[in-house]
Amino acid sequence: MSNIAYLRVSHTESLNGTSLEVQESKCRAFGELHGFKIDKVYSEVTSGGVEFRKRPIFQKILTELKSGSKLVVSRLDRLSRKVIDTLQLVDDFKKQHKEICIADIGNIHTDGVSKIFITILASLAEIERENISIRIKASKKLAKENRKYLGGYTEFGYKVENKKLIPDEKEFIVLQSMVNLRKSGLGYRRISDEIKNKFGKRIYFPQIHKILNRPHNLQLQQVV
Repeated sequence: MSNIAYLRVSHTESLNGTSLEVQESKCRAFGELHGFKIDKVYSEVTSGGVEFRKRPIFQKILTELKSGSKLVVSRLDRLSRKVIDTLQLVDDFKKQHKEICIADIGNIHTDGVSKIFITILASLAEIERENISIRIKASKKLAKENRKYLGGYTEFGYKVENKKLIPDEKEFIVLQSMVNLRKSGLGYRRISDEIKNKFGKRIYFPQIHKILNRPHNLQLQQVV
């Protein structure tokens, strides 16, 4: 029997308050408070809307959890942002005599009203996932408008197509993360560090300042 902490971040969300280090700290603190220790910690980079069966790390955790084991997450949305998936997992764990612990809620199998509470929170998490998707689509649409390519180098986050600058899928994810982090109040040096940790890509803070303060990227911050 082992108690496992599951940490999750997506590529497009801000790391403010959801970094892997913060999540692990909350999970371990929850275990200490309730008299058990975290035996293993697993982390995964994937969207909260991805089904559990399509998450390799999560599937590995399920094979290791035995009867009496605990799965600990820092927040419900770190587990999933889909109501049906969340409730099905709760039912499966109950049948298998396993427990799901959420650091800011508690052990959801020991409270008679926990299922109602979880349903409400899971619904809110799903709505937030949909809102994130809407914001990203709006940001991309805004970035495509009136962005003629006038020659020279191609700026970070964009590529040339039909003589226009349009979002480059891979770089635009990084740019979106920069925007989210800036909106969360982080300084340019801290953003540089977070981008290095998250994507393995070093962009020095003066360059991040230059990128984020281009007029069209300032508009992205207003959309977010």
